[in-house]
Amino acid sequence: MRDGLNDPIGGDSPKARDSAESGLRLCVARGDAVIGSVGPVLRHLLTHGDQALFGDDIMARLRAMLGDLARQVAPDGLGVADLTPRLVDIPGLLAHLHGLALEWSTAVRLQDRIGLDPVLSPLMQALVASSDAETSALAMQALAAQARFAQGARRMQLALRELPAELFHDVSALAAEPQDLRAGYDEAGSRLALLARLVSGLGAGSVAALALDHAGVALFAGALAQAGGLARDHAVLAMQEGQQARLALALRAGGLGVPAIAQVVHLLHPLGAMPEGLARIHAERAGEILAEMALPAGGGW
Repeated sequence: MRDGLNDPIGGDSPKARDSAESGLRLCVARGDAVIGSVGPVLRHLLTHGDQALFGDDIMARLRAMLGDLARQVAPDGLGVADLTPRLVDIPGLLAHLHGLALEWSTAVRLQDRIGLDPVLSPLMQALVASSDAETSALAMQALAAQARFAQGARRMQLALRELPAELFHDVSALAAEPQDLRAGYDEAGSRLALLARLVSGLGAGSVAALALDHAGVALFAGALAQAGGLARDHAVLAMQEGQQARLALALRAGGLGVPAIAQVVHLLHPLGAMPEGLARIHAERAGEILAEMALPAGGGW
């Protein structure tokens, strides 16, 4: 995985670079078109129950998480059926829950395919065993949070306190006594915040978190977001089929060479193709392309 981090830029002429950029931009645009259709399709499926266009597991998880959040907002069980449609209308919530469902689905797929533990990856284990007390303590917190996430994912549940602050505020506002829910909320202690701090703390060593089979899906998603300047949910989307161009550009922006990128793409998509022309794109330029073609907040829905 570490080989090829500094591979030479092949065919480094302006014409070759322009051609490579055009091809990559087209691939990203095609991926964006797919992502842009996700929101309307999800809304239709959640409203009408037709699951033909999305995996049954993903749709079941979305429905279950929405129901679980509704029960937490109305813990006495009253009004849950009325709350669920209102949750669907909260901007960004469906996109976030969809990202979590995809993250878990990806983790399970890699566990089945290569035996990658969705909780205790090799990198997480190394960080827990770090000689640096602060790093070790933070890793232990992140590990515990990831274990809770895995347990909840298996039950198709999501703790309200694990939502990002803005979504937590909007969801808790539906409760009869929102202040009771908000009293114990601490975004800094959430799984996503702990993982982000852990990745940021790696500094120059964060390239290790871009080795998917070493980092595990949870840490890799955070590292990919950091490398490509992506929202975490968008980083998870970039790991899905048909999004190889965005994935490859984010990895390139993080400093990986083409052989290392190809390994990640192959792990996620054994039958998928690598985007062409990537070797002609410098790391800095890859980041600029991603910024120019950034997805709207919430995936645009």
